[in-house]
Amino acid sequence: QHNVQMMGSNNGSLRAKTNQLSLKHKVFLTFAIVLMLSCRAVRFSILYIPQVVSPSVDGMSSSLLRHVPSQCHGVFSSSGDPSSVPENIVTKLNKVQATSHNHGRRSVVFACHRVWCNSGNYGHCEPCAGIGDRTRQLLSLITDALDKNIPFEIDAPQPGLQMREDVKYYSKYYDIPIFPFRVRLSDVLHWRDYDVSSRHIDMNDWGNRRKTFVHMTPKPYKIRQYDPCLFHAIIWPDPSLQRDIDWHLQRMFTSKRIGIHLRVGDAVAFENNSINNNDSRVEAVGGIENAVGKVLDCADELASKMLKSSESKNSTSTMTYFFATDSAKAKVIAARIMKKRQQPNDYGKTPLHFYTTEINPVSYLGGVSSDREAWLEAYLLSMMDGLVMNTTPSKEKGLYKGSAASESTFAMLAKNMGMIPDERVIKCDLI
Repeated sequence: QHNVQMMGSNNGSLRAKTNQLSLKHKVFLTFAIVLMLSCRAVRFSILYIPQVVSPSVDGMSSSLLRHVPSQCHGVFSSSGDPSSVPENIVTKLNKVQATSHNHGRRSVVFACHRVWCNSGNYGHCEPCAGIGDRTRQLLSLITDALDKNIPFEIDAPQPGLQMREDVKYYSKYYDIPIFPFRVRLSDVLHWRDYDVSSRHIDMNDWGNRRKTFVHMTPKPYKIRQYDPCLFHAIIWPDPSLQRDIDWHLQRMFTSKRIGIHLRVGDAVAFENNSINNNDSRVEAVGGIENAVGKVLDCADELASKMLKSSESKNSTSTMTYFFATDSAKAKVIAARIMKKRQQPNDYGKTPLHFYTTEINPVSYLGGVSSDREAWLEAYLLSMMDGLVMNTTPSKEKGLYKGSAASESTFAMLAKNMGMIPDERVIKCDLI
């Protein structure tokens, strides 16, 4: 009986241990499942932490140089003793950023979270205009930081782009290291522990604290000139975007290419999407049909000028016109006009090849992919041999009531990215 009781006791103890073990397994299994699902949900937020692949004075790889204008190539290369290299924007950038992530190093963080505003409709949202406006302001702010010898970081999700590792902002509170990865739960939750919504800026405060957070489009702020090579030293296309760029360029197969950017304005381009502003740049000058015809005429003028100045004896049929716009309707009109112009009675007036992407500009209003598509067209425009952009109608003459600049900041960004010379740019008056 004693033996039976002992056996029963042992069996009870075994069952208890089994239950306890089972519970541990259940907890572990539950944690593993949650982790797996979290990783799947945040696959875009899991970043491999490689060695810095940033451009430097020690040279830039040929793969990264593909999108860099030839005027900047010398900035990214050097020979001999680096200390003997004259200071340029890249050497200055490398020098200032050398200790940017060191413990205790004070820096300024430029922030924008536009892509979160229409991404699941939850969490932190910081509107900061389109890529033209915010990029020129960002580069101006960075120039200010470099002049003050203050390292900077950028906290702005940019679909389609890669950035130098030493300019990326990493929250020390919400990034969980899982070697060799870093899971950015703060990005998953669309949450930040700072607030820059006031857009206040005080450059005298930069460097006085470990992190100074500044809105990417602060107000009031006077934009200054920046070195166009600075853009390429910080930002470049990710492999997926680069493949798309190459794919489109291969279809613009002529020896010369002209980019055309027609900005009709938000009030016209997105009229059925509750856009509440006065940004209409074509209605007072004959409408979209007239605007498309005008920019195509300006492209013809530039094509003639470019061919006269070149050694080529070919007609304008050797040209490709790449047409980019914020209006889906304008794309349809441009294709129709070009088809008509290329009939035998008008042959030679315009190029044989007309090209536009299938991107619907309405997508620029939001969503994670919106900025990527805009960057695709910006890079394509920057790689053209010449560029046509329309000017904003005169406020003084009562032709425009919005707040836009005299020409599209998107088109000007593309011009600066490609360092397209002024003699190959026409700012087209739509009147």
